[in-house]
Amino acid sequence: MTSLLSSHLEDCSTSQYFCFSVRCEVCGEYWYSSSIPFSKAAQAAQHQEKKELYDAIYQREKERAKLAAGQEARERFSQCPVCRRLVCDACFLICDEMDLCRECAARMKEPGEPVAT
Repeated sequence: MTSLLSSHLEDCSTSQYFCFSVRCEVCGEYWYSSSIPFSKAAQAAQHQEKKELYDAIYQREKERAKLAAGQEARERFSQCPVCRRLVCDACFLICDEMDLCRECAARMKEPGEPVAT
């Protein structure tokens, strides 16, 4: 699931903040991670002579923010065991036999309740 989420994380970061999004493969809704400020944003804008240093710090912080976003997304998304799609909790159902995305559950006539509304 970790590598699946990593491959679905879209970078929405700016020079000031780190943010990532994931799109539900059933409903198409986007979820956005918490924004994390770049610790050196103000200094980077003022000191162009240290651009390489700030770029390296930016990349390091961005990787950490991506890991945090993946952890956050893991709490809101599941992979359907049948179609293998990554779906949000509103589209993932807790069913009697096996938890499924709502489209697979409907196709198999498997009743269930969404993980979240």
